[in-house]
Formats: sequence, structure tokens, C-alpha cells
Amino acid sequence: MFDEMEKIRSFRLPNGALLLSDEIPEVESVAIGIWSDSGSANETPEEHGLSHLLEHMLFKGTECRSAYALAEEIEDVGGSINAFTERETIHLYARVLAEHLPVAIELLADMVCHSTFAPEELERERQVVFEEIYKYQAVPEERIQDVFMASLWQDGALGHSVLGTLDSVRRSTSNALHACRQRCFRADRVLLTIAGKIEQSQVVDLVSAAFSALPLTHEARPPLSAGRQVPYTISTEDEEQVQFCWGGRSYPAADERNFALAIVDATLGGNTTSRLFQEIREKRGLAYDVSSFTMGFRDTGLFCADGATSKETFPQVIELVQREVKKMRREGISSKELARAREQIKTGMALSLESTLERMRRLAMHQLTWDTVYPLRALIDRFNKVSEEDIQQVIDEMLNTEQWSLAAIGPVEEREIEKMLGKR
Repeated sequence: MFDEMEKIRSFRLPNGALLLSDEIPEVESVAIGIWSDSGSANETPEEHGLSHLLEHMLFKGTECRSAYALAEEIEDVGGSINAFTERETIHLYARVLAEHLPVAIELLADMVCHSTFAPEELERERQVVFEEIYKYQAVPEERIQDVFMASLWQDGALGHSVLGTLDSVRRSTSNALHACRQRCFRADRVLLTIAGKIEQSQVVDLVSAAFSALPLTHEARPPLSAGRQVPYTISTEDEEQVQFCWGGRSYPAADERNFALAIVDATLGGNTTSRLFQEIREKRGLAYDVSSFTMGFRDTGLFCADGATSKETFPQVIELVQREVKKMRREGISSKELARAREQIKTGMALSLESTLERMRRLAMHQLTWDTVYPLRALIDRFNKVSEEDIQQVIDEMLNTEQWSLAAIGPVEEREIEKMLGKR
């Protein structure tokens, strides 16, 4: 498919940061990203939300550019810069035409290496983050995943919101941001990825020079606290619907069993022909949104069914999820379902290679997960080799609702949840 066209190279910068590049001669644009192998899960309880606030503050001025100048310079060349924070990464990225790549590299390096975190800018941006938290709290369909993760890893590193709380953000200082930047964007934790119309030698020279100021400090990464799993977490609110996630802990991102789990996920709730979608939405009309998903981290993962339904139909939806899970445990999946899931997954991987942004992100996801970048054909081969026995093993290990946690937001009460689950 695309493997013959890939020109992926790796280069270790003089300061130790790793650069991965994917040359795509047939396009006219470039996507470049800088990844910190550290995110909200690496924060202490006193720091909750600090990584996300740092991401915001990287846009608020450097030693030689104001916040406006940063925005102006990238938009003057028709490009864009954005960022996001997750539990195990902080990521900044830019997209430009190939001829403007030096501008994107210079601006990203300036933001990461030379941001000043001026107190007056911090006060303004702190309020922006407050507004983001208010908006987030008002949208249950976005908030439910955090409630679910708090059920799986209560009081653990993965169990708190990336945004933090109003109090934790209010306590953040310029000094704390400087320390967080030194810790997160030091050279040995930085990965640079670039995909598009590039010349490999030019990219290496530009990136090596621009990012030479990355901090060189070295310190051991403390182990993450695992937290404890609880049977359910609910937030009783006067909403029109009940948002729910119901599932359990799963495999770390690099675990080989995730190939079989992806097939199980696609079959149970990952698409419109999936069992949950057909049984709950199409046949009975009990929900508009119902699906399943899986997510992997360094040391653990999660798998769950999720959706939204009315207060009246919520117990029936949970009963149907449990029925389909038990049926899959008892009967497995059919050869037709297996073939369909494989083709959907393989097609999704192939189509993603048509986007420079997705190819840039793929470099990072592969490197951070497997410490290498696999060609498309290698991943397709791994999915093709997943056997019915592999799938049944994953079903037996993952699809046990007795070991699941339920998170719900909406017009529900604790006694109703205990009745649905059977008090455990």
C-alpha cells in the first residue's frame, strides 16, 4: 500500500532529543510536532492542571516575541500552531507550506525553549483556563470520561482531570511553570516528528540549531501511583440524559494483545454494524450515542462501553450492554465479524497515511508506544495474524462486567446504580 512510498528517518540531536521524519514528496505541506513524554499523570497532587496551564502559557510570549507576534508570524505565512495536553504527553504542532518550514521550526523552538511566563500574562491566561474548566463542567458528554477514569484509578496518577481544578490552577505560579517546563521539555524527554515535503538534511540542520537550547537536566521518572478501582462513580445532576461509561482496566499500550482487543472493540461497539449500536440504537431506539472504545497508557489501559440515554431507559441500556457482553463471552465473534473488523481497521490505518498531520502523529505514537515506527504492512500483518484463540483470550480477560466500573452523570441515584449492578 503506502509502505513503498515511506521515507522515514531518525536522528539523535546533539543534545539527545530524538527527531523522526517522514518525507512525502507528492504533497506541498509539512506538519511538525514536538512531544514531551510527560503529562498530567506525572504531576504531584499540588500540581494538578500545571502541565495544561504550561501548554497555554507557551503561547503567551518569549524573550523576543510577544503573544501577538507568535500568532502573527505563523499566520503571515498562512500556517497554524496548536497544542494539547494528555495524561502522558504534552504536544505542540504546526502546519505550513513546505517553503515556510523554517518559520514553524523557529517559532516552536522559541515557545518551548524561551517562554517567559510573565506574571501579567499568567493572570490573564489563568482566567482563560478557569473559563475552559467552567465550559468543560457544563458539558457532561465530555466530562464523563474523566469521571470514568476516576473510577478506575481513584487517587492515582491517571485518575485526575488534565485541566486540574480551580483551586490547583489558582495556586500555580511562574516559578512552578518554569520548573514544569524544565522537567517536561528537557532533551531526553523530547521527541520531534515531521512529515511532508521536506529535505532530510535540511530538516536535521534546522531542528538541531533551533532546539539546541532544550534543558539537559536528567532525573529519574518517579513511578506513577496506581490508585484504586471502585465499582461506580456517579454525579447526580439535573440533565436531560444519563451519560455513562462502563468498563475496566486493560492492557498497556505496547501489549501485543491490543491487536485482538481492537477487533473485539470494533465488533462490540466500534462502528454502525457493531452489536451495541445495532441492538440498542437501531433495533430499539434507546440511545442516539452508544459505542465502545479502548485506550492504552505506558503501564495500563482501559476498555469500556459508553453512551447517553434517558433516565427511564438507562437501566434497560445497561442490561442490554451486559447481555451483549455475556453473549460475546459465551459465543465469541463470528468469522464474518472478524473479517469485517480487520478490514475496517486496516482501511483506517491506510487512509490516515494520506494526511501529513496524521503521519506526523503516527511517528510519535509508534515511537512512544513501541520505541520504533512500524510500516503499514507490518501492522496489517499483525492484524491478519490475530487468531480466534487470541480473540477469545482477550474476551475472557476484558469482558467481565463483575470487574468493571460504572461512571454516570445525570438524573441517577446511588441506589439505582447499586440495583442495576447488584450491590458489590
